[in-house]
Amino acid sequence: MRVSDRTRQRVAAMAASTGQQMQTIIDEAVEAYERELFWRGFEQGYDQLAGDPDSWGVVVAERSAESPALRDDLG
Repeated sequence: MRVSDRTRQRVAAMAASTGQQMQTIIDEAVEAYERELFWRGFEQGYDQLAGDPDSWGVVVAERSAESPALRDDLG
């Protein structure tokens, strides 16, 4: 995998300041980005669902049906 000189320098600086290996820093950065992409996609899907009155009605109905199962009565 190739990265720019600037990126390599930045990762090397992080490694020096944290005592972690460069590979560990890159692994963690990729994992964090993967989580970000997941939640961004989740939110986009939820926004699309909320924008469709028929589909949103199904969500509201499911929530209403499940609310008695909540012990905290916040449903």
